[in-house]
Amino acid sequence: MVRRFYSIAQTDTDIQAQMARLYLSIKHVTATNALITEVEAARGVYLREQGESQDATHNKNLVFDQLDDWMQEFYAVAKIALEDRPQLAESMG
Repeated sequence: MVRRFYSIAQTDTDIQAQMARLYLSIKHVTATNALITEVEAARGVYLREQGESQDATHNKNLVFDQLDDWMQEFYAVAKIALEDRPQLAESMG
């Protein structure tokens, strides 16, 4: 809505005249249009990076799940293997 307003204000002389009463010049309107473009570009970058971050978190969680499964199996085998050496089994936690 803001982009539309300033785009129309940049071309409509009636709106420019009304804005002039509020000390908002065409220079201000043009500068604001440029800032809107910058904000939209920054928002696009933010959304892309947010998606990449969510994907990385998802992949990290998958790897941790796999590691957890492997460690559970490792501890089960170690418990059996160290049955006759309880001190070593205890040192593994």
